[in-house]
This record gives sequence, structure tokens and C-alpha cells, in this order.
Amino acid sequence: MKSAVWMICWQEFTLNRRNRWVLSFAALFAMLTLVLAYFGMVTSGYSGFQDFTRTSASIINLGGFLIPLFAMLVGVFSFITNQGYFEMLATQPVSRSKVLLGRYLGLLLTILAASLLGFGLPGAVIALVIGVTGAQSYLMVVVYSMMLAMVFTGLSVLIALIAQRRQIALGIALGVWVFYELVYGMLMLGTTLYLSPAVLKTVLPVGLMGNPIDIVRVLSLLQVGGPHLYGPAGATLIKLTGSAGLATLIGVLGLLFWIVVPVLVSMKIFNRQNL
Repeated sequence: MKSAVWMICWQEFTLNRRNRWVLSFAALFAMLTLVLAYFGMVTSGYSGFQDFTRTSASIINLGGFLIPLFAMLVGVFSFITNQGYFEMLATQPVSRSKVLLGRYLGLLLTILAASLLGFGLPGAVIALVIGVTGAQSYLMVVVYSMMLAMVFTGLSVLIALIAQRRQIALGIALGVWVFYELVYGMLMLGTTLYLSPAVLKTVLPVGLMGNPIDIVRVLSLLQVGGPHLYGPAGATLIKLTGSAGLATLIGVLGLLFWIVVPVLVSMKIFNRQNL
């Protein structure tokens, strides 16, 4: 017999996969990835498809920009729009934690499927045209991007439960996305201008862990490029830890924290809510 969590998860996935916005995102993401793979080196006088390594370096910022926005919007709309369905599930002889976990996993499955389609189709084209050299780097960038999708899917569920109204939830979701995408980096940059190099060695890694988008960006660069691509936060993290492997482990643990905590907080809130 299937578990209640799996049944709710599959039902949620079935409902969301029909959403035209999900299909539109997958198509847009695949198209933009193909464009970057083809034109990514045009400024250097090279035209045509790049190999997996160069494509990986080109799409890091694209994934960090689009996937969090997509996860936030789809998550908020799904939870707010289907409020009656949510309340109906809460009346069933299933714990609220399982109901919430099932809906979260179904929503996450939708977002991951669309994102993987956006990565997978260009990956297949590159493999056919160029070959599979550097495919491991591309795969790791995809894995880190999927972890970023998990983070922002959990945040979208948390926002929907707190706001409970579509307009408010949408405004908060967009505000959170803008904050982590743009404002956080400017705040960190402004702060570091007034700090000594000795203090920066601590502030940069700690500040890095406060933004999941930056964590994924640094992890992807650690996987794809050499020291010249690590950036200040990545270079400082490696210097403190002593190796790229340990720096990667710390980054992954930071991402796992961002994945788990919003879901646990959402469960606690949902268990106390009056529906």
C-alpha cells in the first residue's frame, strides 16, 4: 500500500505539471541554455556550441537567477490557489506534517522536472555535437541547481503559510527573491569596504552561508573553474579550509541547512494553524 505522503505528493505533481507556466519555464530555460551554449564565447571570436565545461561556466548565473524565481512563484501560487484542497487534506486521518510534506515533495518534483528538462535537452544537444568532455562538471552544476530549487521551494511554502493571501504572499516572495539576488550582495560589498583584511577572512565565509544563491554559485565555480574563477568568497573559503574538497563539503552542508529548516518551520506553523 502506498504511503499517504507519496499519494499526496503524486497528486500535487499531477495537478502542477499541467500548469502552462511550468511548461513555459522548461521551454524558456532550455532555449536560454542552448543560446548560452552556442553564443557564450562569441565575444572571444568563437561561434558555435561550446563543450560542457564552458557551457557550465556560462549557465551558473542563469540557473541562479531563474530557478529561485520559478520555484518561489510556482510554490506560492500552488499553495494559495489550492487552499480548499489543502483544507480538505487536513481533515483526512493523516497527520498535518505528512500532508505538508506530501504537498512540498509534489511541488518540488514539478519544479525539479521542469528544471531538469531545461538542463537536459541542451545537454543532449551538446553531447551529440561536441561530445561528453566536461560532462561531469555540467552534471554537478545541475545537482547544485536542483538543491537551490529545493531551498526556494521550501521558502515558498513557508511564505504561503505565513501570508495566506495571494497578493501578500506574492509580494513577499518577490521581495525575498530580489533581496537574495541583488540586495544581499550589495550589502555584503558595502560592508566589506569598511573592514580590515583580517576581519574579512571571517566575514566573507559567514556572509556566504547567509545566501543560498551565493553558496550554489561558489560551489559551481569550485567545480567548473580554476582559482581565477573562485571569486573572493570562494578563494577565502578555500584558504580557511585548506582545500577545495573541504570547502565544497561546508558549502553543501550550508545548502542542506537551507533546505531542511524552512520545511521544518513550515510544519510547525501548519500544525498550529486553524483552518
